[in-house]
Amino acid sequence: MDPNTQIRSLGLTRESHSCADSFLSAVHATYGSRLQILLYPSDEFGGQELPSERVPAFVRAQGLPTDSDTCLLMAKVNVNGRSADPAWQHAKATFPGDIKWNFAGIFVFDAAGDCVGRFTSRDIDSVEKCLHGLLP
Repeated sequence: MDPNTQIRSLGLTRESHSCADSFLSAVHATYGSRLQILLYPSDEFGGQELPSERVPAFVRAQGLPTDSDTCLLMAKVNVNGRSADPAWQHAKATFPGDIKWNFAGIFVFDAAGDCVGRFTSRDIDSVEKCLHGLLP
């Protein structure tokens, strides 16, 4: 798959799901194959993340697939510091700063792989505007 745009998001946790989960489900339904969503669980936020073996079922319960070309559940990673996953290092090279809490790390990448936006779950309208500008 060669998606036009990617959203990289972290932390679908039992403590932090709400508008961000429903937003990601809606975006997935709206843009389908024109968008790829990568979900990165992380244990860096107060140990809220579910155990790895329970994360896929939780994600599916939120209305997102876990292994499709358009939505991938990645392995747990670190998103901050020297041990941060390379995807997060790349995103934060353009938009620096630590991720402070779950859903404070929603990054949008264009088709060339350039990070074009950093958002939190409080910026849902801005994410939608960014996606609208990138996707027909």
